[in-house]
Amino acid sequence: MPASTARLPFEDTEIAIVGAGIVGLSVAHTLTRLGISVRCFDAGAAGGAQSAGGSRIMRAAYNDPRMLWLARKASTGWARWEEEAGHSLIERTGSFLIVEQAEAELKRLAGLDLKVRFVSPAEQEELLPVHRPWAKSVILEEEAGTIRARDSIEWLAGTLGDALHEHTPVLGLTQRSGHVLVSTRSAIYRARRVLVAAGMQTPVLSGAMGVKVPQVYSVHQRLLFPITGDLAARPMVSFRDKSDHRHGVLYTYGLPALHDGLFAVGLEPSDTDRSGGGHPDQVIEHTLALAAQTLPGLDTSRFTIESCVSTSLEHPDDGAPWESERLEVVRRGAVDFFAGGHLFKFAPALGEMLAGMVLGEEVPAMLRPE
Repeated sequence: MPASTARLPFEDTEIAIVGAGIVGLSVAHTLTRLGISVRCFDAGAAGGAQSAGGSRIMRAAYNDPRMLWLARKASTGWARWEEEAGHSLIERTGSFLIVEQAEAELKRLAGLDLKVRFVSPAEQEELLPVHRPWAKSVILEEEAGTIRARDSIEWLAGTLGDALHEHTPVLGLTQRSGHVLVSTRSAIYRARRVLVAAGMQTPVLSGAMGVKVPQVYSVHQRLLFPITGDLAARPMVSFRDKSDHRHGVLYTYGLPALHDGLFAVGLEPSDTDRSGGGHPDQVIEHTLALAAQTLPGLDTSRFTIESCVSTSLEHPDDGAPWESERLEVVRRGAVDFFAGGHLFKFAPALGEMLAGMVLGEEVPAMLRPE
């Protein structure tokens, strides 16, 4: 029988992005502003998985100089986004850092041209009135802040229009000569290139193509507490206490949720045994105890549980996987798999880098597998 001449029902796009978290949305936003045809798919709502939540800490105090460069580039990008959006996306209130070797850390950060200084107990009470002053030295990173995560996701998603396909899981990727077929439940899209930035689902899609992405993940719980009295109306810094290893955690952290007058408190798990972040009931119990002891400005009798997924690249030189500061792109033909963790703060910079990459540039050196 003669071959059919019927046109196959594919929908064409220049670039397909799998994952509408903060990274996927950032890349799609950059591409649409360049006039590139793009489709961005997510199995759920945009920003509804790892990018969910009201806020994130914005900082530049990193050990890896590449990450410091990326954070600075991102800071410029956030300012540009705020100008484009017409409203604030970051509360630039600063962030506290508490470490065991405070003098050495302050000197190191100052040597990187970061605006850092010690703060007195009185200033601690002024900048973070919900917390008791630390007995240890406290470093203030003055140019850090708190990202309005929910507002940022909503704004980015709104810029994409029909290019954003929420509640549209990508079921498979198939390489063909000159294009990739992207299979969803109700349609097949034909794209010149595909970027997979799907968080904890990225290794699943890569594995189906015979590609190994060395990403691991953990689930941990943080608690959202109401702020008492008139303190809820006051701007506050975030904090990371890397000297407090109670309950075997890497560090404790807290930040204003920037919605509903809440403050988030969490324990970052070490999870070196890949157990998934510890037992949720114990994490909640330990977080409640920590808040009751150190955060008198919070109403610990009422709280909301927020489960968070943390991903990171596993590398033998990094010790506990959640200490990793690595980001990586694994390329297979016309499909790029992006992986890493703690990405929200880097979004504008990653959007530019990854958009340039899928448009024909090489994988940036800092994103190449080691």
